[in-house]
Amino acid sequence: MTDPTHTLWLQTFLVLMVLGAGLMLHLKWHPLREEFSEAWDMLQSLRWIVPMMAALLLLSGEIGPWGISLRDAGANGHTAWAYLLIQLPVAAQEMAAFMHGFFPPWPMALAVPFLLTLLMWRVKKFPYRYDSRRKRPAVFWALIIAALSAWGWLALEISSGLRLMPEWLETLRVTFRWLAEACMMAGLQIYMMRLVIGWEEPTEPEDEKDLWLALEHTLARWKGVVVLVALDLLWLLAWRSLGSGSTDWSLWVMVESSLLFAAVPVVVARLRAPLHVMLEVTAHVFMKTLWPLLGYAVSATALLMWAHFALRGVASWFPEGALGQGMIRILSALVLATVRSWLFLAFVLTLLRHGLKAASSHGQAN
Repeated sequence: MTDPTHTLWLQTFLVLMVLGAGLMLHLKWHPLREEFSEAWDMLQSLRWIVPMMAALLLLSGEIGPWGISLRDAGANGHTAWAYLLIQLPVAAQEMAAFMHGFFPPWPMALAVPFLLTLLMWRVKKFPYRYDSRRKRPAVFWALIIAALSAWGWLALEISSGLRLMPEWLETLRVTFRWLAEACMMAGLQIYMMRLVIGWEEPTEPEDEKDLWLALEHTLARWKGVVVLVALDLLWLLAWRSLGSGSTDWSLWVMVESSLLFAAVPVVVARLRAPLHVMLEVTAHVFMKTLWPLLGYAVSATALLMWAHFALRGVASWFPEGALGQGMIRILSALVLATVRSWLFLAFVLTLLRHGLKAASSHGQAN
């Protein structure tokens, strides 16, 4: 009598080999093969992204688009091919989520008070870089209030770990945490996209200066980031309301919405222009990149499916217990960080090259 365990192992191996070979051939003749190839080259030069992403995935504590899920719910009773299809909603959710939030928003949100203080100082010292050419006291006071509120929230976060707080104070802390996460989600997205733009259009002879230059450009676009924060707050509420492993129609509505608004962060990162101009450019980019973006989405989802399926196959090799689970979590974080980072860079290159070539005519593209 055939051992079903051996049969499942053979099925898993065959699925990995067939799908892996198919994906290699798919990328070889993909219309966006240059973007995928150059994104991988870029990832080799930005070596800090993968370990940083892996560490954040481990620290985030989330299960969903910004976390690591090792649960095998639904695996029993399925063939390897059927179990591969179970990874489809997980992969689609991850692909759609990093279009608007590449890094996990928590615990990176803890840096918001420091960044708001830095922005406040830069706006005060260099108003011609970060605002209009004349100083505006109202804008500066608004930034002071935002920075003080952020520091107050950080104090609440520290206090919540030391003692029990009243219900109204706990509600205030959670509300400000969501706002801080949305701020960090938007700011980091613009920062990463400015890094890609700097790699695509280098202005400095040394790569190390690109990191500071990307931060300068991100701070200079703080008004656009504020608009993006409002949008990202809606994304956070929607994604987390879905929960982990959601497969109903609401998940696919979120994926479709993410694709529909995928160009918004790139336009904010690329241009400094009034809001109505940015909306016009966003519509232009959407029309120009509709088919390339759909092709990218299909390929990215397939690659993430393959990565999740492979990790769940490898997970069974590790021993049971805390040590084995810890080892597979670290391996999963490194693999997912590599795949997500590569796909994110390819996504930004796709939008830049296929939708924003003529964007400089609509606003300041610097």
